[in-house]
Amino acid sequence: MVLEEKFSLGLSTEPRENLPWELLTEPELDARALAEREQRAAEEPMQVKAGAPHSPWVDYTVASAISGKSYRVALRGLARGQSYCTCPDFRRNHLGTCKHVMRVIKFATQKHGAAAMAKLWKPDALAIHARYDGELRLALDIPSRLKPALKSLLDPWRGREVRAGAAVKELYELIKTLTHAGEDFVIYPDAEEFLNAELHQLQMADLIAEIRRDPKNHPLRTTLLNAELLPYQIDGIAFAAGQGRAVLADEMGLGKTIQGVGVAEFLAQHSGIRRVLVICPASLKSQWRNEIHKFSGRSVQLIGGKLAERAALYQNEAFFTVCNYEQVLRDYLPSTNWPPRCWIRIPI
Repeated sequence: MVLEEKFSLGLSTEPRENLPWELLTEPELDARALAEREQRAAEEPMQVKAGAPHSPWVDYTVASAISGKSYRVALRGLARGQSYCTCPDFRRNHLGTCKHVMRVIKFATQKHGAAAMAKLWKPDALAIHARYDGELRLALDIPSRLKPALKSLLDPWRGREVRAGAAVKELYELIKTLTHAGEDFVIYPDAEEFLNAELHQLQMADLIAEIRRDPKNHPLRTTLLNAELLPYQIDGIAFAAGQGRAVLADEMGLGKTIQGVGVAEFLAQHSGIRRVLVICPASLKSQWRNEIHKFSGRSVQLIGGKLAERAALYQNEAFFTVCNYEQVLRDYLPSTNWPPRCWIRIPI
């Protein structure tokens, strides 16, 4: 009888605890993240403006009354991953949606009705966009009606998604073909960024493979730095630059410092980096400055002084910034406000 009374009052089960994020499973993490964004979409003041009145499947502008920022939402369907938003959260969360997309869906449903929203979106123009529901990849929106000359070219791409490798090169060739033919199409900004990054990685992989095939005779041995590199040193530089994150563990005296400087120079020449942070024991800071001056023509500064002075130094345009471990702990905020493109960490 007591259990029946508890059931009628909704007290027969224990209330769910608000578990810490780290204790949740992946489905639970997704569910909580979606619930939080749904709550923000419902509560935060936003102004939504449709790009065209005739259909729900158009581009929208969403302005936040809190931040004052505006974002573009391309509504292409109700399922996660179909639509697109220019906000940072959409690109980072891997949910395929965000509070702005959720607000736009609610706005479009109220304006056009459930029947209109139930009709599947059909693209009326060719577009290339990024999919964020799961692994980041590219997809093509292909209209049902195509010119005869384009049909054979684009039909194999229907339903196809591009992640990396040879498929990226194929998509790039398709874009070149469409451009030379004078065809109209849209590449969304994040899709263009993804495509450029993947193409750059492929070019880097080819260059690194070329160096590592014959490091002894590669011209970068004598041109990369102001010193002739040994074959294993240019090979180590190519290895580290290609891995993105790497540990150079040569024996003492075999030139890990010159390889570290070489990695930074290699990435500056071939990846366009402009800032490098070197973290080392305090006793080695001056030595690093001297080695950089010896092997490279790049500017270098040592971090020192009071907090305000150090914070100003992090904003300096010097290519190399050298600090010690204790400073990194104390200067977390000023150093993260100045994101370097390359880190070199020297073990104690």
